[in-house]
Amino acid sequence: MLGKQLKLLRETMQKSQQEVCSALNIEQSTLANYENGKRIPKIEILIKIAEYYQCSVDFLLGIEKTGGTDLSNFQLDNSEFALDFKMRIHDIMAEQKMSEDEFSKKTGFHSEEKDAYLYGNKMPSIEDLIKIAGALNVSADYLLDISKRKRITAEEEMLLQTFNRCDDECKKYLLAKAGVLCVEGISAVAAGEYGKYVDEEKKSFPSSGTEGKMA
Repeated sequence: MLGKQLKLLRETMQKSQQEVCSALNIEQSTLANYENGKRIPKIEILIKIAEYYQCSVDFLLGIEKTGGTDLSNFQLDNSEFALDFKMRIHDIMAEQKMSEDEFSKKTGFHSEEKDAYLYGNKMPSIEDLIKIAGALNVSADYLLDISKRKRITAEEEMLLQTFNRCDDECKKYLLAKAGVLCVEGISAVAAGEYGKYVDEEKKSFPSSGTEGKMA
């Protein structure tokens, strides 16, 4: 999945392998191996790739279909990260009242692997990051302390998919329209007229293409 995502993103942005490699400071053969699935990048390289493509780590890993995260100020210190990573796991387990046995069962980790993450300071591999995120039902970006959002809802994902299909002008229009809709929607709910409001809004909102850009 990761290799396909990397190749898809590069081709969508119409970038050559050499252009991407220059930006990431890696060899072209390394990127080629990432894209064909022969090699898996380390966490720090994965984060650089997500920053370059302006997408979330979850998107790269195929955990999330779309969405972006601001990685511009993210710095990874391995020793500090490993400690924080362990503490986030403990906090989430405590919040969910998950036992160590449950954690081990959901991740598929044997005793030594489980203890390495819960009591050691281990840097996760990509495979283990996916397992832990899935077991705890949180995003990989949250585990990496890139995002404060634990997960994205189905409704949010659908909105992001629609938003990301738009060009820049359309995105500006949608953001402005969303602000208006939030205010008007709250007022409509308070007045008990939300159903009527939705019907009217459907009639006025552009159905497709670029019809509503200048509305």
